Amino acid sequence: MKKTMAWMALLLLGVVICQAQPAKNRMEERIAAFKVNFFTHQLQLSPEESQKFWPIYNQYEKDKENLRNQYRLDRRIELMSDEEVADFISQHLEFEEKMVALKRDFFNQVREVLPIRKVAMIPKVEQRFKKALLDEMRQRRDDRPPRRNFNRNG
Repeated sequence: MKKTMAWMALLLLGVVICQAQPAKNRMEERIAAFKVNFFTHQLQLSPEESQKFWPIYNQYEKDKENLRNQYRLDRRIELMSDEEVADFISQHLEFEEKMVALKRDFFNQVREVLPIRKVAMIPKVEQRFKKALLDEMRQRRDDRPPRRNFNRNG
């Protein structure tokens, strides 16, 4: 009986995990669709411009994420020795230099497919998108009914 209950619990856990993963993927897909719509509208991209812009932008985003992952610089400085801090500063500056080079390459590529005014608007649109996404997430959070807290003491 105990083995059966253990297997049932394991099966239930597997089902819960499997259901959670598609929800995360759906959320990422919804954010990506929101981003495409937002950028397309803000930059007033034509279908031809959009077709050329998005592959370049998506690769740029992947490269930025890879660079961030390569330089995980989120350690606590106050816990480091002086030598570690000096190394941290060097790594941080190296990261910033590579990020600037990545941005320069991206803007040079995008200049070949978009008018220069639209290229110049990209950083502002990125900022507006982040703000709009946060506002949307806050709004959705505020519209949800509050969760019940089922703790042992309550």
